[in-house]
Amino acid sequence: MAIQNADKTNFKELIREDFVIADFYGTTCVPCKLFSKILEDIEAEIPFLNIVKLNTTDNPELAEEYGITAVPTVHFYKDGQLVASHVGVMQPQAVKEVIAQHMYA
Repeated sequence: MAIQNADKTNFKELIREDFVIADFYGTTCVPCKLFSKILEDIEAEIPFLNIVKLNTTDNPELAEEYGITAVPTVHFYKDGQLVASHVGVMQPQAVKEVIAQHMYA
């Protein structure tokens, strides 16, 4: 799977099934760019991951609905249910630990 960009028309559909990493980011957020690169590297290593990116600058109503108060924020969903979340940049090993804990559970 490739990293997919989401907006208010498709976000709920994209997180509905399987294990999904949702990256909430802002247009001018420097740490968001760093975390985006970390996710790209993980996706290259684990190519079957579902990663969805949502620009909170362009989709403030979704950010509010999902309780996003700071970026980057990452949510981990399993079949549409939030199973873990983190505010700020996560290190690659921490992301992989969440994947290992929830993806096959």
